[in-house]
Amino acid sequence: MPQALGLPTLLILALAAPAAMADSYYLGVTGGYSQFRDAQFEIGADSGTRVTGNYGGGDTLSLTLGHASEGSSTYNGRAEFEFGFQRDTVDSMRFDDTAGDEGTRSRIHDVSGTTDVAYGFYNAMGDFNLTTNTNLTAGFGFGLGQVTFEQHSARSKGLVMDDDDITYGYQLTAGLSYRLLSALDLELIYRYRAFNDVSLVAEDGAKSKLSLSSHNALAGFRVRF
Repeated sequence: MPQALGLPTLLILALAAPAAMADSYYLGVTGGYSQFRDAQFEIGADSGTRVTGNYGGGDTLSLTLGHASEGSSTYNGRAEFEFGFQRDTVDSMRFDDTAGDEGTRSRIHDVSGTTDVAYGFYNAMGDFNLTTNTNLTAGFGFGLGQVTFEQHSARSKGLVMDDDDITYGYQLTAGLSYRLLSALDLELIYRYRAFNDVSLVAEDGAKSKLSLSSHNALAGFRVRF
């Protein structure tokens, strides 16, 4: 674990260092499209059926409070706290119990349920100047999230999962920002967000530990003060 956190820690320190000499604060709002990647969990404490949920796409929204350096013609650093929420709806489920001698595999499209995450991150960001008003933005964040699998059910299977867990996560950011006014920046960014070691208990008592990741296409603004 210490080795796994070594590179992210160094990246945060490197990007946040310029923000220690920052001369402005900002408030930001970011939102847009969010889609979870396939998530797997177990049901059937004895049979060990694997359920893979496929998602149809949802949304995400977050608020940030940050501290930024100003004045450099090539690079400026930012350090920020971000608090947000994302939700996606289950589109289909695949039930796989082929580990047994008479196992079966089936996909059911008549399903319901959502997966939600309420999260808080510390982000270390860097803005690399492309033109006078345009920056290439990149960064890394680390924090906590409450992951909720709410009322996941499927035709002929019934309710299979309705549980939540608080765990750690990280996100990677890349995009562009544009200074529209002296105190207003607009941004278009992509974020890969992931939460690891999510511990869930199915309705029949089967326990699972899974990772949940998502792709996020976002737009937002930052107001400096």
